[in-house]
Amino acid sequence: MERTRFGTTDLYVSDVGFGCARLGGFFQSANKADMVRTLREALAAGITFYDTSDMYTQGESERVLGEAFHGVRDQVVLASKFGYCLPAQRQLLSRVKPLVKPLVQRLGIRREHLPSAVRGSLAQNFSPSYVVHAVEQSLRRLKTDHLDLCQLHSPPAEVLAQGEFLAPLQLLQRQGKIRYYGVSCERISDAQVCLRLAGISSLQLRMSLLDQSALSAAVERAAARGVAVIARECFAGGLLAKPAEAVDLDALLPDDAEREAKRQEISALRAVAERSGRSLPELALQFIRSAEGVSVTLVGMRTSAHLADTLRLRAAAPLSDGERQAIAALRQSALPQ
Repeated sequence: MERTRFGTTDLYVSDVGFGCARLGGFFQSANKADMVRTLREALAAGITFYDTSDMYTQGESERVLGEAFHGVRDQVVLASKFGYCLPAQRQLLSRVKPLVKPLVQRLGIRREHLPSAVRGSLAQNFSPSYVVHAVEQSLRRLKTDHLDLCQLHSPPAEVLAQGEFLAPLQLLQRQGKIRYYGVSCERISDAQVCLRLAGISSLQLRMSLLDQSALSAAVERAAARGVAVIARECFAGGLLAKPAEAVDLDALLPDDAEREAKRQEISALRAVAERSGRSLPELALQFIRSAEGVSVTLVGMRTSAHLADTLRLRAAAPLSDGERQAIAALRQSALPQ
């Protein structure tokens, strides 16, 4: 798999990264041994970039990564995020997970079945003391003495403007506990603020065939400043990965006109893929991973089957000029006149 330089850092990463949000959790059938095996298979296949967060599956995602790569730490780039604080309910569930998870799976309980009082609401904390605490806890779970990349997890605009997190991150960097730091952004406007902050090495941005705004509004500026870009949600939350009959836009877009416009856009993209003998997921992944200025494209995976699908899509031919022109034409027609 191709390796690309991660911005102006001394890190070199695989062009496709392993998104670890789905590792572990009450509602996943894969056990730890299966997940560890999948991660090691991914490394053997050439995937070296692993993106997680301290909040993913109540910390289990980091623990699984720590077990999988203990002993081969120098072969992988570990990127984690901090900023969300688990509510008391989820902290309790984390402690009893080994006992409760088998019961949840036997009863067939799903996440949406849980009342909101059980799930609790997430808060955020980016105070200097919490930055240090969060990083040290992540290091413990990951069984490592340093993070290659430490990212703020969806910070609000006012947090970015104040910049109080910079001093503790720079301290952790001097101590060798993190090598580089960046921001996982929710909004393009936040990315533009980040590009003015001292020492930012990366931005993580949502981008797909259905949402190309980051490519035009942030990626080029980031590349000009030597800031690496991590692309997430290249399948648009599953809309570009599911069969046509399985795409459900009702919950995402309450407006009838918006739903119909989005259906037509997905249908038109599917037609572009079919004319080229591709699947829509293949078109979607190839579009983002070959975008100028994108250092690594994340794909969420959990099982060996997920990994095999990702490797197959990644191994496909790059987009042709004709495909790029067709995508650009669709994009232009979708813009407000």
